[in-house]
Amino acid sequence: MDFDKRTIIAFLLIGLVLIFVQTPLYKKIFLPEAYKQEIAQKRALETAQTNPDSITVPPIKTAPEKNPDISASDAQSDPLQSTQRNVIPMETPSLVPDELPEKTIRVESEHYSAVFSSQGASLIEWVLKDYDGPNNQPLQMLPDDAYGTLGISFVNPSGDTIQTRNWSFTPDRQSDIVLSGNEEKRLLFRTTLDGNQVIEKEFIFKNQYYAFDMNVTLKNMGDMIADKSYFINAPAGLLPTEKRIEDDMYYAKAVVSAGEDVEKGYKPNGEWHTEKGTINWIAARTKYFMLAIIPREKRGSGANVYGEKIPITENREEWKKFNIQLVMPYLNNRLEQQQFTVYFGPLDVDVLKAYQVNLEKAMDFGAKILQPFSYAILWTFKFIHNFIPNYGIVIIIFSFLIKILVYPLTHKSYVSMKKMQSLSPKLNELREKYGKDPQRMNKETMKLYKEQGVNPLGGCLPMLLQMPLLWGLFIVFRSTIELRGEGFLLWINDLSAPDTIATLPFSIPLYGDMVNILPLIMGATMLLQQKMTTTDPKQKAMVYLMPIFLTLLFNRFPSGLNLYYALFNILSILQQKYLIKDPGEEKKEVKKKRL
Repeated sequence: MDFDKRTIIAFLLIGLVLIFVQTPLYKKIFLPEAYKQEIAQKRALETAQTNPDSITVPPIKTAPEKNPDISASDAQSDPLQSTQRNVIPMETPSLVPDELPEKTIRVESEHYSAVFSSQGASLIEWVLKDYDGPNNQPLQMLPDDAYGTLGISFVNPSGDTIQTRNWSFTPDRQSDIVLSGNEEKRLLFRTTLDGNQVIEKEFIFKNQYYAFDMNVTLKNMGDMIADKSYFINAPAGLLPTEKRIEDDMYYAKAVVSAGEDVEKGYKPNGEWHTEKGTINWIAARTKYFMLAIIPREKRGSGANVYGEKIPITENREEWKKFNIQLVMPYLNNRLEQQQFTVYFGPLDVDVLKAYQVNLEKAMDFGAKILQPFSYAILWTFKFIHNFIPNYGIVIIIFSFLIKILVYPLTHKSYVSMKKMQSLSPKLNELREKYGKDPQRMNKETMKLYKEQGVNPLGGCLPMLLQMPLLWGLFIVFRSTIELRGEGFLLWINDLSAPDTIATLPFSIPLYGDMVNILPLIMGATMLLQQKMTTTDPKQKAMVYLMPIFLTLLFNRFPSGLNLYYALFNILSILQQKYLIKDPGEEKKEVKKKRL
């Protein structure tokens, strides 16, 4: 018992020291220069937060041009080139179309507002109307001046990479497009080189969808395009869409569907990553949203990914920016045509499945063994929401359903633990009697278990069987879009984010600087549950340490997840207290019945 007290005191002292070194007082005394810099950054951040629109992302850069015939080391040595407007590639000036004034066309649908530019016939703005961004305005997914998205590039016979994102295209209309009902409208861009060489890009918009079609036509381009391929580019990356950029960027990645496999492991390390073979689609995603380019008639022949981390100085966090390129085969035909579908919307599993190309595999549902649990949990969750519009109430109902589902396992586990607790005095006697003879003590212990009908693993195995379900719950609650922006009651206004009521002037290790209520409730329920199930004096320290550790850890997690675990713990406490009888009481009842 004394050892446990010393252990707890030691951990508390360590915690206090860690807290102290994060305080302004410590930095002011021992790190004065760092303290001054931090104060200056804090003031800049406060100024930016008072005006969210003033928060800017650093100028957009494109990765070194990707040429499959150039080695990775050569590609990395090329300087990053800025995508400034009205800059004409200088490598082959005679092959560049005449420079014309830029014309932009806005497309308005129920779900999005988009802007296309005649410069490169590219997409330069995409705003989702159904979702709010960090500044509580409709969600902007592309950076400012994001020229080059859906632009075409190719390698000419001289080995130079030709970018058309700065070429002048002529649109077939001057007015904006407004979609309503079941309308479908088209927008055509065209550029001509040397009279008979033509590039056309036609965009087809349908009002009900987040996606649109893009038809690419290349006429008489055989003398210009080498390597039997051309590229469809999306170099600008996707902006962070959440207030907590670190959490959003944790899920940011590039995704390539090649054959039967889906690759997500590309690192934003400033290097090109190449996939060859049959490419079904390529995508860039954040936590909740995705841009995907899907070839329709012919599959891609390769995919290139370039990722980098760009510091956002105002809040000292990093933006993971992925430049993606889809490589398309070119057969040197006089007329080359290819259709693409471009998806630019939420990571909603039902929406993605409708495109029937396994886009939903870009989502994170855990390892293969966990995915059936994750899908089943999400389906149940959304099914309940069809009848209950408030997701907070859905979580409460869902908690009861999960508790009913796992009741047989938890009941068996609790009963086994109760039996083990009842044997504690006898086990202590065996330790005192045979403590110097480990083999004899183990033999007598197993004999006692057998006589009493107790399985020492009976409390652990039922809990282990629940682990896939618990992990599935963790994945679904933390990373699916259904809870985004959904409030519950009082201070809980977003179930996908922590339920913060105050912000500390310093950061505590593991805990952070946010004061949240639901993690504290969850930790308190866990502490009570631990006290009810732990009687061994040697495990007393864990009664306090585990709830404290999980409270610190869960403080950064979404309020929906903490609401679920807090309620589940409360139901478990009620189950232990009122639905599980003490083994001694059960024996008394059996004797009474026999009499």
